[in-house]
Amino acid sequence: MSHLTSSEQVEPCPECGLILEVTALALFALVKCPRCSCKVRVRRRVGRYELLGVLGQGGSSMVFRARVHDESGGEIALKVLEKKTPGYEESLMHLRNEVEYARQVDHPKVVKVIDFEETSDGAWLVMEIMEGGSLHDLIATRSKFSEEGLLETGLEILKALSAAYTKGIVHRDLKPANILFASSGSAKLADFGLACHLSSKSALRGDIMATPDYVAPEIISGKAWDFRSDLYGLGGCLYHAITGRPPHNTEGETLQQLRVIKRHIVTLCAKQWRLHPQTATLINRMLLPDPENRFSSYDELESHFLSALQSVQVTQSETFKAGMSRFVGLFRGKH
Repeated sequence: MSHLTSSEQVEPCPECGLILEVTALALFALVKCPRCSCKVRVRRRVGRYELLGVLGQGGSSMVFRARVHDESGGEIALKVLEKKTPGYEESLMHLRNEVEYARQVDHPKVVKVIDFEETSDGAWLVMEIMEGGSLHDLIATRSKFSEEGLLETGLEILKALSAAYTKGIVHRDLKPANILFASSGSAKLADFGLACHLSSKSALRGDIMATPDYVAPEIISGKAWDFRSDLYGLGGCLYHAITGRPPHNTEGETLQQLRVIKRHIVTLCAKQWRLHPQTATLINRMLLPDPENRFSSYDELESHFLSALQSVQVTQSETFKAGMSRFVGLFRGKH
């Protein structure tokens, strides 16, 4: 059986050879050698994988860019959970859950799970790497999103959610960090750690673990939830990308306070954010507190996405033509 750390609780400094104690250090930590002052990257091995960089951190686990050690294979994303991590057993349960449901859905718009292994030191999950980062990363860097691009992203994630729901699975943790992009810009849905099957609603404590900014009101209120809860989460992600902030300010709020906050209706103003009215109406409806007032099916929501996308494209085309017409008129007027 392989081990989470390469049995080596010590590692040599590559410059001077001094043996460094690394047991208590984090994976991929950068330390200063006490002898030669060289900066040393330690704990770079996880089983047969070599860590190349940090892609992100979610809850109790770290996600690394990695590759198989001593092989020329491609790079992968490696989510690592160490046994010494506080709350390890619960986090391990979510990691197993992520593997199970991602494999069940098995859809082109869901980040592919390649391998999963548990050892005496922890567990790790091997996934396809998404070179474009996450929606969270793009929001954090204040990237400017096109309305058309966001609608296309919403449609792609909608396909993943719909595929999951055909198998009775609800994601329940839609957030910008779980919407990942390939280098081409296409989006995929990640992290089914809090997902649940409709037949086993009490399996996980999603009402406590899910991200408050985007979790549906019915989940934190302990009421019945279904695919419409994921619609709320997706709406919250799109709202955040447009406005630069989540639909509600939930930081530091208790569960009881969250239940009150989530009953408030969110309004995305088309004029303020220079959106087509159909786009604003679409997102506002996804974020309605009462799931009965959201969309009745994925098919219905998809038709509204496609209609909004078409309207945006038509408007852009008309704007471009009008601009070209003015340019031609000015050009001719000078000659």
